[in-house]
This record gives sequence, structure tokens and C-alpha cells, in this order.
Amino acid sequence: MKRSSGNAVNIVVIGIFLALGFGSICKSIYDEVGQARDLDSVDYVRSATCVRCHPVHQESWKRTFHRTMTQVANSKSVRGDFNNASFTYDGVTSRFLRDGDDFFIETIDEQGRMTRYRVERTVGSRRFQQYLTKVGDRFIRLPLAWNIEEKRWFHLNGGFLDPDGSDFNKHRALWDANCIFCHNVKAAPGYDWQKQTFSSKVAELGIACEACHGPGKEHIEYNRNPLRRYFLYYSNRDDPTIINPAKLPRERSIQVCGHCHGQRTPNPLERIRELLSKGDPYTAGSDLNKYTTPIWIHSKLAGVDLSLRFWKDGTPRLSAYEYQGILQSKGHEKSNLTCISCHNMHGGDPHGMIDEQMRGQQGCLQCHKEIAKDIRTHTRHNPQGAGSDCYSCHMPKMTYGLLTIHPTHRIHSPDPSRAWKYQMPDACTICHTNKTAVWAAKNLSELYGLQLPELPIDEQYSKIAETVRTMFAGDVVQRAVAIESLRAEKTYTADPFERLWAVPLLLVAMNDRYAAIRHFAYRSLKTLVARAAQADARLDEATSRIAKFDPQAPPEERQRRIAEWRSWWVNLDKSRIRHPGSEVPLDEHLLPIEAVISNLLAQQDDKDISIGE
Repeated sequence: MKRSSGNAVNIVVIGIFLALGFGSICKSIYDEVGQARDLDSVDYVRSATCVRCHPVHQESWKRTFHRTMTQVANSKSVRGDFNNASFTYDGVTSRFLRDGDDFFIETIDEQGRMTRYRVERTVGSRRFQQYLTKVGDRFIRLPLAWNIEEKRWFHLNGGFLDPDGSDFNKHRALWDANCIFCHNVKAAPGYDWQKQTFSSKVAELGIACEACHGPGKEHIEYNRNPLRRYFLYYSNRDDPTIINPAKLPRERSIQVCGHCHGQRTPNPLERIRELLSKGDPYTAGSDLNKYTTPIWIHSKLAGVDLSLRFWKDGTPRLSAYEYQGILQSKGHEKSNLTCISCHNMHGGDPHGMIDEQMRGQQGCLQCHKEIAKDIRTHTRHNPQGAGSDCYSCHMPKMTYGLLTIHPTHRIHSPDPSRAWKYQMPDACTICHTNKTAVWAAKNLSELYGLQLPELPIDEQYSKIAETVRTMFAGDVVQRAVAIESLRAEKTYTADPFERLWAVPLLLVAMNDRYAAIRHFAYRSLKTLVARAAQADARLDEATSRIAKFDPQAPPEERQRRIAEWRSWWVNLDKSRIRHPGSEVPLDEHLLPIEAVISNLLAQQDDKDISIGE
């Protein structure tokens, strides 16, 4: 009996000690989780380490183009045709070869000598794929790329808005000092300023977990403790050893994306030496402004006119400035708006990282609930029509990037007077492609009871459809935006035949001195004809016999294709195609009025636009 009593006492004592110990452990975990962390000095562990605990997130990330942004070149990563393919541009025939898992590009070097380069890495896997070779201590981006969507080789002069006659190796770029920073995790170029050599390293190639969530070593070490994991799960406390952009203050959350989606300069500029030698000091969750300053229209950088990257009101007009766009959006700082209000890094369509419902009105109506109750009152348009599409009106497609026109991320209201005030596009005339900027301004004022802005002295704004005016007289970005708007899905009419009036004007644009503009024009032409062919298969039968137009082919070959398309148009039965109106310079046969077109072309703004690629 005494032994039994002694055992009971022992058990109680042990229980007390265990309880005290468990309580002490829990108190220790509670205190540790409550401590803020400085993750800047924490080591990175790579995405393969994350999969053990986060298999679902790992799988959704693997579907994204972030993962495949930068890869070692091998049979799985290389998308281009390296089966002894060739491509001729500017009199140079480049060849693309494969030997097992090794890939080679033969093209001219900076001295004009034909050279064989081994492909070491790939950059991109969605629209384009670019190729890196290694020359000495550094990686070099070659000036030839594969167009994934169109399955063809092209020269980067035709993707980065360079006119005919540009240097063949203009886009032969140093990867270690440029691309490395945004296309990978925690870039460190390792530049030795005395030896002038690179020893570049990254925590991981491509845009992986730790680019957005910060370094993971402490996170893994601390969470080996199952009690800590259970505590975090049941207490719903945030784990200070890792970053969750959704739980950051809104400014810091936006900065996680803005680190790459907002071109910037070091802060101060002298910090460039530190960035190139020690590496990028920014860690997800920290204050981006401590290290860099966003590029704006008035920013200065030796040898580069940065103002050309913006519309004249300061709105970015090139991609990789989305961060600046949201910072410029009126009232954004008083809202809860962040990038992940619409975008989803672990769900939805990898093309844009966005859920399907966020592509429609829900993206805006999730916050603007009052508007949702009566859309017609807000838009003065059919609630189901293009005129009531939130994105089309408040984030119209007016940003150039990679042979595509993207929505602006500066959220603003339509104002057709921007055309003559700032020489920039506006939502109204992007949709009403057959109307003038003055027509749009007057109609907007009437619809909303607004004061009519001061009208321009130049009569072209009231006599020539704004899209037509800018596709010939505008600078290269204006021309690209205008031409792309002619094939947009959402526009003033749903009749595919009614939109074919643009064909003869696009044929003129296919003579532009920029290969990129010729590409836009041909793509718009093909899109318009294909849509009409769905209602009349004879269109497809007739045009399918015309060989493909290559915007970088020699001039004589391009002229032959244009002549074939023009012959088809002249002989086409146009009875189903209504004339777009007097604002569009077409005669009664729907052929361009040469005098008007020539006058517009003579006014064309031919300033070269510098793109930071």
C-alpha cells in the first residue's frame, strides 16, 4: 500500500514537472513567435526544400511562368527549334543546332565574325525565349530569340522597338549586371571593380518561393518543432520567420511585386557599386524605398532619355512599370488595394496570374459594391456591352511590352482630351476606333454633364479618327497601341464584317520602318479576317493561299506579301462591309485616301524609344 502511494506521488510530481516543462516550452514558443525578425541576414534554401511541408503551393507555383523564367539549358527547358534551323535577318543567316543535350547558336559577334555559341541558360517560357551564352566570366544574352506563341525565330530588334537599320548586336546584353536582378532570387553579380570581372550567383534561378516569401532557413529550422507548428496552426498567429505578402501592410505587399514589376534606380545612385559587387540588398517584406527609387518621367540616367518610357502626363507606357502605375492611381493609398487583390500567385490562369472571375467585373466590383447595384447609371452604356467593362474604361490597353499591348496599371477615368494634351491614347477612342478625339470628348461631357475641355486648334483631332491619326502620325508606341486596338475583342461593334474597314489601313502600316509595328499590323489583319471567316469560310479559303508575312524579311519579300493582300482586298466583295464614316480616310471603295495618309505619315514622330531590357 505504501509502495502504491509512493508511486502515485511520483506520478504526480512527474506530472507537475511535465506540466511545468510543457508550459515553459509553450511560453518559450509564444515569446519566440512574438518577436519580430530581421530576415536580411538569413540564408536561402531553394524551393525544393519547401515542397515537404507545402506540396500544394509547390505544385501551383510549378505551373507558373515565374518558375521557368531562368533555367539551365537542356532538352526540357529549351523551347526553340534547334534542329539545324536557320533565320536570316539584315543579311545575316544565323543557325540553331543541337548535339544531344547541348544547344548552339551560330551568329555574328560584335566584330562581325560568324561564331558558334553554346547556349548555357534560357530566359522566358511564355511569349519569348531568349538565350544566354558564357563568354569568359560573364553571361551574355544573344540578340536572337524564339517566339513561343508563333513558333518562329526572330531578332530582338523586332521585339524591343528598334527601327530598321539598327545595329545587329544592339540587344547583345550583359546578363550579370541587368537581367539577373529580376529574373532570379537574391541576385549577386559579384563584380570585382579592380579586376573588372563577374562571379555572379543567385539563391535560385527563376522566380521561386523565396523571391516573395523571403529566405527560408530559419523558417525550416524553427518549424522542425511540432509544438511550434501546432501553436501557429491553432493560434492563427503569423510566423515571423517567413513572409506572407497577403499579411503585410499594403505598401510593403505592393513592394514585393514592385521589386521587379517597377523599374528603378539605386537609392542613392552611388549604391550601384554595392549592388553590382555585394548584390541586391532587398529582402521580401522590407522597405524597398531604402534601397531603390522608382523611375519616373523626370528621372535622370546618363545616356538614356527616360521620359520616353512614359506618356506625357507621366503614366508609364512600357511594361515593368506596373508598380509606378498603382502608385499613381488616385486614392490608392486610402484603399486596401494591393497586387494580390486581383492577381493570384498560386491559382488561376498562369497567363497573367489571375483567377477567371477577376478578369471580369468582379475584379473592380469587389470593392466598388455601390456601382454594382446600378452599372448603367455609372457607365451610361449597356451593362453587358464593352462600354461597361471596368478594365476597358479605367485600365485600358496602352502599355507596350514584348510585342503585346497590356492594360495600364494606373487606374484612371476616361478623358479624350489626353489625345491633344499629352499625345496619348484614351479608353473612349481605343474602343470607338472610327471616331475622333473631339467627338469622344463632346460625347463624354454630354453623358456625364461635365464641362467640355478646351478643344485643340489642330483640326485633325476633330476630323480624323484618333486611332487612324495615331497609327500613322504617332510615335512608335502610339502606333502600336492604335494598331492593336483595331483587333481588340471589346469594341464599339460586335459585327466582324463591320470591322474589316481597317484592313487597307493595316496594309499601309505593314510598310512601317519598325519591324514591331509591321508585326502588330499583320497580326491585327489576320485576326480581323479570321473572325469574319467564322461567318464566311470563303474568306479563309482565299487568304490561306497567301504566304505568311515575316516582318523581318527582306523588303522585296515583304512587298510581295503586301501586294498579294492588297490584290485580295481590291477584288473582295465588300457589300457586307459598311463604311466606318467620314472620319476614317477611306474612299467609296474602302481604299485609303492617299493624300490624307501621306500627310499623316509626314507628321510621324520618329523618336527612338529606349526600353530597359
